[in-house]
Amino acid sequence: MPKSTKKELPKFPWPEVEVGDWAGEFAQRPSGSIGQHIQPGPPEMSVEFTYLIVGAVVISPRTKMRWPAVVSFWVRTPLTPQRVEAGFMFKSENMPSFNLGLEVTRQQFTEMVWFFSQKLLNNFYFNVGHGAENHWPVKSWGASFQL
Repeated sequence: MPKSTKKELPKFPWPEVEVGDWAGEFAQRPSGSIGQHIQPGPPEMSVEFTYLIVGAVVISPRTKMRWPAVVSFWVRTPLTPQRVEAGFMFKSENMPSFNLGLEVTRQQFTEMVWFFSQKLLNNFYFNVGHGAENHWPVKSWGASFQL
């Protein structure tokens, strides 16, 4: 029987994640999901979910290295763990890219959908704190638009 031809992907040698003020550029229009499901209990609970996902490029603060990224915007639900951070960043496992998850309020989400639908959001920024085990807290974030 022939040996498997499946090869394991090489691990990308990542540089250290830079703490500080990052910049970003949205690469395309986002896609999203909205819905509701029953969370098993006890007690069972009806939970909504709403999020947007968009491709981007993020730029590190000191070296100005440009990295591909996936940015997700999440609306907090009653079951979301309580955290002080405004979001988080982590590295992809087999690909040189970042994943950035940012929490938004229901009102911010509504406004962002409109801004993206009008193609008004292009640039964003975020502050990354010291992290551990592939998780870096985002202390703040924002996006710019022009009317």
